[in-house]
Amino acid sequence: MDFFEYASVAQIFVNTNTWYVPLIVGGLCFLAVFAFQAVGLFIISGREGYKHRWMSFVPFFNTYYIGVCGQKNRAFKSVDTRIFSLIAAILEVILVVGFVLFYVAETALIDAGCVYEVVQENAYGFSLPEYVLKNVPPSLAWAGWCFEYLDKYILSFVQLAFLVFEVFTLSAFFQTFAARRYMLFTITSVLFPVQGIIIFILRNNSGMNYREYIRREQERQYRMYQQYRRQQSFDQNPYNQNPYSRNPYDGEYGDAPRNDAPSGSGSSDDPFSEFGGNSGNDDPFDN
Repeated sequence: MDFFEYASVAQIFVNTNTWYVPLIVGGLCFLAVFAFQAVGLFIISGREGYKHRWMSFVPFFNTYYIGVCGQKNRAFKSVDTRIFSLIAAILEVILVVGFVLFYVAETALIDAGCVYEVVQENAYGFSLPEYVLKNVPPSLAWAGWCFEYLDKYILSFVQLAFLVFEVFTLSAFFQTFAARRYMLFTITSVLFPVQGIIIFILRNNSGMNYREYIRREQERQYRMYQQYRRQQSFDQNPYNQNPYSRNPYDGEYGDAPRNDAPSGSGSSDDPFSEFGGNSGNDDPFDN
């Protein structure tokens, strides 16, 4: 599928007379990205111990093999990821055959002079070209049908279904080998034909169970929170200072003179001064 995406981008910059240029550009880009993906899957499958590593280098089979390498995680708990990747591979075959048939039909109609370009201006003032069929001979009726219905309806529906199963497959794969950024890598791979490069970048990552990873992360964050709470509680505890480090009776029976002490008493108030003695240092029982 990446081949047609590259070809569609290249087709914007060429005219109908050089229709082969997008195919060449799309083919070269596809081979480069496919090589990165094949090497990445081959290394990952070898480290994880999966069999049939040759599938990494075969188109369509490698789509299924992405699900094999990501089988430690599942899009749904009861459905194996390999089932989603198998369906995605079958839909990819249908799409490739359909697009090849469409391009063959379109080329035949262009050579017969049945395709006309009509430029229409949309509501925003932009001029967009639209191609219509005129005077299609009976021998090219099949091509006319493919031009009118195959791409607009049938292939569009199949491509939507393929994207759904591709999302399930890639999300399971990236959950296994890039748990922290699996959503970012999945969306990027679906929107842009760069999944082969991303897989190659992740070739040295070890596989993991995403749910187990989430559980460990939650435990780690909970321990950090508990440690933080204990530290906060220790810093704010008013009893961290020893309450017995000072005499609680200072000011009442200490060395400071009382305001209501009788005149002539000593510098320190004696609670037993009423029983005798001339100063705070006299013993009332000496008499």
